[in-house]
Amino acid sequence: MTDRQLVERDMDEVDAMARAGESVGKAVGTGLRAVRRGAVRAGHAGADAAVTWAERAEGKLAERGVTAEHVRGVVADRAGALVEKAEEVEKSTRKSRKRLAKKAKGVRKDVAKVADRARKETRIRAKDVRKAAKQARKDFAAAQRPKKSRKWPWLLGLVAAVAVAGYVALTRRPEEVHLEEVDEQVEPPVTDRTSTDRTTADRTTAEHAARNGRPADQGVSDRH
Repeated sequence: MTDRQLVERDMDEVDAMARAGESVGKAVGTGLRAVRRGAVRAGHAGADAAVTWAERAEGKLAERGVTAEHVRGVVADRAGALVEKAEEVEKSTRKSRKRLAKKAKGVRKDVAKVADRARKETRIRAKDVRKAAKQARKDFAAAQRPKKSRKWPWLLGLVAAVAVAGYVALTRRPEEVHLEEVDEQVEPPVTDRTSTDRTTADRTTAEHAARNGRPADQGVSDRH
């Protein structure tokens, strides 16, 4: 076993005794007054024992050529290394906390964006659904409503037919009037006066024929 290992073992013993004294002191602080007094005495006893063990350790180290300053330096180096490790752990923990906080912030932003987009899409879809439902109601009401017959086309057709008939009548009327005039010239109408005159003339002719001794029919035929 080397001197350094021996020194370390002795320091471990010293640390153990110191921890024992501290534990005793803590126990003294949590007890009653009488117990505190006893704990104080035990603490003092432990401290004396620790001092004794420290003196013995120093003596043994001195016998092996190791001074107290060397021991203090080793302890200081170890303490410095422990402090450096603690600082590194703290830095890494701090960095990890910052990194986690940054990630959490980004996740919150993404979630907020997705939620806003979902709300907008929901509003648009709800608006479209309302429009479709309104149009469907209108279509259903129009289908249930009785259809009115359109009278305007029939009226227009009737008016057009009347107009065509009137135009045809007006175009044919002058020809018919002209034909009637021709007929009237060829065959003049026989009035009551003409027939009376003809009867009187026939009667006169018959009388003259009787006077002259000729039949009435022959006289009429000779006249014609």
